[in-house]
Amino acid sequence: MIALFYRIAILKRPIVLEIGILTCLLMMVWCYSLQKNWTTITANRQMEVTKRILVYPDELKFNGNFMTGMVTDVQTGQREAVIMSFKSPQMLKKIDKLTTPSIWLINGQLKPLIPHTNENQFDNLTYNHHRRICNQVQITQIEQVNEQKQGIIGWCHTLRKRLSLYFETLPYPLSTYCHQLIIGSSNEDSAGLMVSVKRLGLLHLFCISGMHIVLFTDLFRRLLAHLWWRKESIDIFLIIILPFYLLVGGGATSLVRAVIMAELGLLHRYLNLDRLDGWALSLLIGLVLDPLLLLTLGGQLSYLLSFVLQVLPESVRGFKQSLLLNLISLPSLLSYVYEVHLLSFGVSYLIIPLFSTVIFPAVLVGALSFSFFEPLAYLINAGLRCFQYILNWLADFPGMIHFGKPPLILALLLFFASLFVISQDASLKSWKILALLYVITGGIIHFPLNGEVTFIDIGQGDSILIREPFNHRVTMIDTGGKLSFKKPNWATARHSQDDAQRITINYLKSKGISQIDTICLTHHDADHIGYLTTILENIAVKRVIVPAGMEKQPALLNKVRNVTNTTPIIIPVTDSVKLSSFPLQILHPFFPGEGKNEDSLVLTGKFGGKKFLFTGDLDQQNEEKVIQKYPQLKIDILKAGHHGSKTASSYSFLQTITPKYAIISAGRFNRYHHPDEITIKNFQKLNINYLSTQQFGMIQYVYYGHNGKIKTTLRGDETSWTLPNYLHN
Repeated sequence: MIALFYRIAILKRPIVLEIGILTCLLMMVWCYSLQKNWTTITANRQMEVTKRILVYPDELKFNGNFMTGMVTDVQTGQREAVIMSFKSPQMLKKIDKLTTPSIWLINGQLKPLIPHTNENQFDNLTYNHHRRICNQVQITQIEQVNEQKQGIIGWCHTLRKRLSLYFETLPYPLSTYCHQLIIGSSNEDSAGLMVSVKRLGLLHLFCISGMHIVLFTDLFRRLLAHLWWRKESIDIFLIIILPFYLLVGGGATSLVRAVIMAELGLLHRYLNLDRLDGWALSLLIGLVLDPLLLLTLGGQLSYLLSFVLQVLPESVRGFKQSLLLNLISLPSLLSYVYEVHLLSFGVSYLIIPLFSTVIFPAVLVGALSFSFFEPLAYLINAGLRCFQYILNWLADFPGMIHFGKPPLILALLLFFASLFVISQDASLKSWKILALLYVITGGIIHFPLNGEVTFIDIGQGDSILIREPFNHRVTMIDTGGKLSFKKPNWATARHSQDDAQRITINYLKSKGISQIDTICLTHHDADHIGYLTTILENIAVKRVIVPAGMEKQPALLNKVRNVTNTTPIIIPVTDSVKLSSFPLQILHPFFPGEGKNEDSLVLTGKFGGKKFLFTGDLDQQNEEKVIQKYPQLKIDILKAGHHGSKTASSYSFLQTITPKYAIISAGRFNRYHHPDEITIKNFQKLNINYLSTQQFGMIQYVYYGHNGKIKTTLRGDETSWTLPNYLHN
């Protein structure tokens, strides 16, 4: 802001300075009032509600018997997120087939949204704030569903839903392309399609954006010109229709920008704006609609790349333009995605012309022809399969750089250095300096001076990461996981990312970690090893150690067999086994077992001047055996056994090992009511400070040398409404 106003001041044009200051003041007032409104309407606890809600059918998503979506409270006008698990296939089918807006009378629980609870995890709270949503309603029963009288907005939502149902009848991958490119939504096959697209950095092609609006307007111009429409009439038609397409297309950030800029371009003769004026005005309008716009990857890339396209000289075209656009977007991409494929710098140059001249028109033709001439649609579908095969083939090429998340100051430095390089005909020396900055940033991420012991908030489960300074060794204790309960066939959910993918893998990639030296599995329960396959599929693992006897258990072997990558070495251990290059001492089991709770792997180690003890789900009886065999065992930080259950962490055990801190890893609203009140009272009697992932999210001990400190992702009050009273310390 200082640099901006300095630039405006040296222009010596008072009117520009006055308008700039006035605009900033208005934006500050707008942001403050919006933030205050969010604070006012956010619920502070869970409460039972009966209310009427306005539901647009295209804003509901279904996965098995589970529904999520956005609705509007009829009485207050507030937007709210909704979730519901259906008990019968009849009700599910009835709701899924709704195509018109409707008013529902519902019973349920209103609750505040939970923020992200792990470092670098997707922030659901901020994402919903973008959509002006502050609360969530968990629907328990739908009492009535009454059709709502439609206006123009309702008609747009109806059209979008009917198009979605029609696209679902198309063959794959044509159906997915239609969903992505025409109405900006996803269907059950989208995840598989988008894997290669994301790896190659082509995500912007499959999100409705400026290019799609240009193609749509060009298509309408050609069509209407053939019908002898006048140019002025065509412009007026496009000015009117584009806002409606904004609703039909899903209203994504990039689409909002593209529509605003298209509207300003069509109004050029009346507004007398040049291209940069139009871009700036579209940014201001975008910020009024969503003040958090530039805090998202989509917002940054959409406005940044469109800005660069406005200021690049006419002489910069073709591959050079594609390279510079990739370069300027790289700091933002690395800050959100943490990795980049080397092929993305060249593939986008080759794919974009093919996409705009062949793929996009073919998708439109395929969608239109399926209802009256199926052979043409299936021919186009075969072509799309070939295109998808090429994308998958390219994505499997070596060249994925696991860069990690740059620190904010370095990300900004990289961004401004990239701007400098592309803003002029930079010398070779400038390119070398930019390359050196990337090397230094990568070195800081991959060879950090600090180490960490991190208790990941993985829900009702355990997952602990130990990373030594300079990433010398990376060790993981358990992977977390969920117990699966059999559901009827109609309720079977399609594949979606599990918590390990969304949380653990995301965190590892943000730290530049692409290899784990050792995974320690304490026992065979699903909440400790359930996500093993996900970890092995995404991260290279050298070896897996398990309590002796567990290496024969089907629960473990099935997860390892399902891995398509290289299978790690499995090493069964007892306390008598000494492993090379392993930062922990094994204290239990004493002899082979079956991988049950009583056979849990117990590990201890010293990091940053503090001694840690990790006990898995070891029961009290075997805790006593451990301290009998190791009577001198004293520790600083204990991972509380069995998620704080009363079956572990006995008073005598705690009294012997004298921890200063106890870390409890347990899920919110878990069915076992962990941690138990008895365990909490034991901690309190012995003056042991206890921290729960339920309350504080990810808990980290970050250390330099022999000194460190405990950090938590949450302050502790954000999710207090989810906790029992005895956890409010």
